[in-house]
Amino acid sequence: MFLTPRDENFDHQTSLPHMMVANSDPNWRERYWFSLQDVARQDFILTGGLGKYPNKDVLEGCVMVRHGDRQWNLRLSRALLPEAGRMAVGPLSVEIVEPFTMLRFRLDSNKSDLGFDLTWTSSWPAFLEERHFEVNRARITHDIIRYVQLGRWQGEVRIGDRAFEFTPDTGWGERDHSWGIRPMASVPGDPPLASPDWNFLCFCPMQFDSLSLHLYLFESQAGRPTHLTAALADRSGEFTHDRILAVDHDLEWDYSSSVRTLVGGQLRLHFQSRRSLDIELRALAPRVYLQGGGYGVDQGNWKGEYHEAHEVWDLSDPARLKEYIKGTSDHMFEARCRGELGYGIIEYLVRSAFEKYRRPGAS
Repeated sequence: MFLTPRDENFDHQTSLPHMMVANSDPNWRERYWFSLQDVARQDFILTGGLGKYPNKDVLEGCVMVRHGDRQWNLRLSRALLPEAGRMAVGPLSVEIVEPFTMLRFRLDSNKSDLGFDLTWTSSWPAFLEERHFEVNRARITHDIIRYVQLGRWQGEVRIGDRAFEFTPDTGWGERDHSWGIRPMASVPGDPPLASPDWNFLCFCPMQFDSLSLHLYLFESQAGRPTHLTAALADRSGEFTHDRILAVDHDLEWDYSSSVRTLVGGQLRLHFQSRRSLDIELRALAPRVYLQGGGYGVDQGNWKGEYHEAHEVWDLSDPARLKEYIKGTSDHMFEARCRGELGYGIIEYLVRSAFEKYRRPGAS
């Protein structure tokens, strides 16, 4: 066991030093995720994150940038110890300047074409999700909690010799912080992954001038959620403290694409007060495939004291998209609600057993 500076504080929750967690499951992780969208040009997404795996002695990071028909990927990993409390891996770092208000994200010089120095600020509250707990065949598959916050970006992103400048008017975005158990891709020698009870997943934060909203929905079939957490902040006060009890969705898909692609659709939020709120969605072109950051294929695995990998994907060939969809995607969208224009990111996954959005002609 090791002590870290955090152990000086008066906030321990278990009879262990802060660098150790109470659960020894190797799938236990703590992650930061962040995303930036260019709402002016609507042709750019940057998504990245840090992941801490205390029971595997791993801290990893990733950055993915989509611009035009190309996606740049960078994956980083280091031994967690002895610097378990440092939120940095190689050139990628996160600095908490003011909790829940201002953070700084940096990607310094590295072997890829990517770099940035970005400040994220928010005047919205962080939405704390409901605890997500699932058991399948006597195995805990999910025991995780997360908060999500909407905000704005300022700074510069570099791709090779090109620089992209962002201000709070043009750089909108989201970030989350999660910790607990959720399944990872299996490696040789692992038991079979437990099949989930859900067939539809929708992770969808968005913001408007007067509204900030996040919903996370798992359904076995339409209207039968296995997990729902949703919250809304309203500067006008109209929906303040009015709990969201249910979410209806009617989404449209491009079935001609080689991978499932959202076109648009509607969401309807149902509140405890028996009121409802309609939101219209229109998908935009930028879409980051999260497999580029290791999502769904290679997360939390030991790669040595330090590891760095990068590549550029050419997404102009639709047939190749099937190679990149294993880890789902972050898809930018435009939203309209109460006459306001907003933007957000949606991550979606539809399994073949989900009848409402079954591909035409599929059995």
